[in-house]
Amino acid sequence: MATKSVFHKKLLWQYLKGAGIFACVAHTISAHVGELVICSGPSMQPTILDGDLVLAERFSVMGGNIHRGDIVGCLSPNEPEQLLCKRVAAKESDKVTCEFLPNGRVPRGHVFLRGDNAAASTDSRHFGPVPEGLVQIRLSLRIWPPSRFGWLSDHWFWESEETLKNAAHR
Repeated sequence: MATKSVFHKKLLWQYLKGAGIFACVAHTISAHVGELVICSGPSMQPTILDGDLVLAERFSVMGGNIHRGDIVGCLSPNEPEQLLCKRVAAKESDKVTCEFLPNGRVPRGHVFLRGDNAAASTDSRHFGPVPEGLVQIRLSLRIWPPSRFGWLSDHWFWESEETLKNAAHR
């Protein structure tokens, strides 16, 4: 009977140790590598639809390697607990027409974000340029639904970088 109790304690300890290691690895991956994001809302249609499951990575953000046209997840300037998915329309010193920019240029250390569906998007046109520090992830690969699987860079809403730059002015 005592042997059975010792066996169960060892088994429980191994289980808890394995669960702890898994939790640490999962946290490390989520905090430093990337995560899966379920997108909601119409602001990024037609590129990202409500309910799409997207792989997001952190390397580009941590390395300061965010470009015009990238779709990023950033903390909302108005509601910091909310993650917004938007496209980078302009970067620091780019010219943008916006009431929040009296000199017409995106300030240093900021990005100007736009939703692909301008009519249904609350973005930098409403709250101004976003500090780069609020950008958390870059959305890169749609996982779900399988019929729309693919790299998001292959699904650009704007046709060229020039069109993208001009979109910041609208």
